[in-house]
Amino acid sequence: MTIDIKTYWGIQGEPVATTPTTWEVEGKYVLKLVKSDDSAQNNVKLSAALRADGVPVSHILLTKAGRDYAVTQEGCYLLMEKLGGSHIRDVFQQDYAAIAYQTGIIIAKIHCALMAITHEQADNLLFSEELRGWISNGLSAGSLLAQEEWVKPIEILCSIYPRLPKQQIHRDLHYGNLLFEGTVLTGILDFDLGKKDARLFDIAYFLLGQLLGQKDLMAIKDQWLTFASQFLMGYESITVLEDDEKEALPLMMQCIELLFVVFWQRQANQEAAEETIKIFRFIKQVL
Repeated sequence: MTIDIKTYWGIQGEPVATTPTTWEVEGKYVLKLVKSDDSAQNNVKLSAALRADGVPVSHILLTKAGRDYAVTQEGCYLLMEKLGGSHIRDVFQQDYAAIAYQTGIIIAKIHCALMAITHEQADNLLFSEELRGWISNGLSAGSLLAQEEWVKPIEILCSIYPRLPKQQIHRDLHYGNLLFEGTVLTGILDFDLGKKDARLFDIAYFLLGQLLGQKDLMAIKDQWLTFASQFLMGYESITVLEDDEKEALPLMMQCIELLFVVFWQRQANQEAAEETIKIFRFIKQVL
């Protein structure tokens, strides 16, 4: 990291790396590197629109030159105020049903705020198109799943997909990207992957996130099903899911796991790919 925040923003402090692309400054700011001007503009646009709708996202500070971000050879740097709060961890060791209900409300409100926003991208493939393309190709080329296991979920979901409501979505919703003080949402992080797609993707992705890292999926089956049920009740207390979405939810979950099977295959991470397949088969069995 070579950018000088004093030169660009007039702020004293030494950035301390928290990830390869983010740094904390004096406990007050977060410096973020994105690869392209398009990604930087997307962050700015979403931040402004969501803040205007009362959704807690980071305020982006202008540079001394009055720009929203600084452009360097490495990419585009944004400096943001650090949000308060902490991440929810070990959700099943807490009152997970109440947490799930409140989180469903929160994500429905995020979707309502995002509904008016569309970030146009040249490569904005719908998930159904990805399933028919590189995901199917990767599964065909791999040996971890037999074709009869993955073809049907993809075919059925793709047949329903044209009827699913589409809007701007987050695409990486999990508790690591949500900040809370108690049960109050204080911040939403990382909109870098956002694009227009089926809103059901966010819902399925979030519910799947509660299965990651669980050594014995059947041991937490009842808790997870309760979590999913309460989450959906909370979501629908704000905005009702359509019948097609309810029908497609198990299929969307399965297909997201198929995406990650191919992703981990490409990363040559056998352990992660096998965990993903376990979750895929778990979803097929219990839903």
